Amino acid sequence: MLLRKVHVIKTSWRIATGEGATKIIPKFLEELGVYSSFVVCGENTLKIAGRSVEKCLTRSGMEVAHAIVEKPDLINVKVIEKKAKIKKAQALIGVGGGKNIDVAKTAAFKLKIPYLSVPTIPSHDGIASPCSSIFKGRKKLSLFLEPPAGIVVDMKYLSKTPLRYFSAGAGDVIAKYTAVTDWELARERKNEYYGEYAGKISSLAASVIIENASRYKEDYKSAVRLLVEALISCGYAMSIAGSSRPCSGSEHSFAHAIDFIYPENQALHGEKVALGTLIMSYLQGKDYELIRKTLGTLNLPKNYREIKIPKEILIKALIKARKVRRRYTILDEIKIKKKSEAEKILKRVSII
Repeated sequence: MLLRKVHVIKTSWRIATGEGATKIIPKFLEELGVYSSFVVCGENTLKIAGRSVEKCLTRSGMEVAHAIVEKPDLINVKVIEKKAKIKKAQALIGVGGGKNIDVAKTAAFKLKIPYLSVPTIPSHDGIASPCSSIFKGRKKLSLFLEPPAGIVVDMKYLSKTPLRYFSAGAGDVIAKYTAVTDWELARERKNEYYGEYAGKISSLAASVIIENASRYKEDYKSAVRLLVEALISCGYAMSIAGSSRPCSGSEHSFAHAIDFIYPENQALHGEKVALGTLIMSYLQGKDYELIRKTLGTLNLPKNYREIKIPKEILIKALIKARKVRRRYTILDEIKIKKKSEAEKILKRVSII
């Protein structure tokens, strides 16, 4: 195994979960020496949880302001940076889904201040990871930054997560089924650093969600908590590895290719990577029928009709995926270059 000379592992060590967990936020900030913060949220999440977080901080004698995020792009990141500077914020608090947290994470990194992750939906593993997905024009950048200084998961909000967002979060965890295999392949072919422990954590998270795919039908609250634990574990795997490798492989490249070719698509991140996992598990020679069955159980899209993306876009995305980023995956082994090749694969897994 290739080892690095110096491998720095940064992780979140402040984690609060449960009903009313947002009440812990002032304590977390106080421990960080922070008394002026800036809430980054969307219009809906401001109503759902943002105002509550602001009131909690105000009651604790802390200064707080907020700003609304419209898109997860560099323009919004710069807007947040500017507003936070004006307010002399010592920390950012990302409240809501992936968009808000990714923007807060990126802005905090640029400002060199800590941030707290306060998810209101468990829609992807960004709630605990040091990685963010930010658009620069049509191109989606995958940035490796800093892990949150604290993660606050208030089940009062997450237990009310709409099923589609729960399923998308599960889809992002299932993606580790192929991502870890891609990472192992890169070790074998390119002598790339491979962190066995981080790989095991991600693989375990995927296995737990696959095995418990139907739990939400019997006990939704328990299923959400299990998913949150899996998402946090994935964030830790990335922190331990020092990259997003344990959690993001060819299936994510496929999703990024869709976003580049067809930016107006309305599919959630977890839905796209889950569909990518179905394709890549087939290409890797893994149990893709297990993945298809799991997607069906979780009400995740299994074909172009359900994900509402045209056949031609998916074909183009499968061809382009290999060139989206410099990361050795199964797509570098197979090298799909022709439309007929991509079409044959998508038909084989019944996506088109």
